[in-house]
Amino acid sequence: MRPSPTHRPLPTATEMAHAPELALLIALDTLLEMTTATLQLALPELDLVQRDCGLLDSNDEDRDLIVAQDILDLVGVLRYSIQLYRDLTLRP
Repeated sequence: MRPSPTHRPLPTATEMAHAPELALLIALDTLLEMTTATLQLALPELDLVQRDCGLLDSNDEDRDLIVAQDILDLVGVLRYSIQLYRDLTLRP
């Protein structure tokens, strides 16, 4: 199971006035965090999946786990990008 990124406080009113799109990005980040938690709880065997990054074999009996792992990998990239955008947008 992956550690959750450090929680950051919600944007202040001043930050929201400067970058109102942060509200949607914070909502998306929260949804992505819940997606991660839900998949990890529903599929505890995810940590055991070995992915070779090749094409998904439709006959692979672990294809649901492989796809879930791919989703979690993309969630991680997206959450990092949201945090980076926030940091760059609010940089003094």
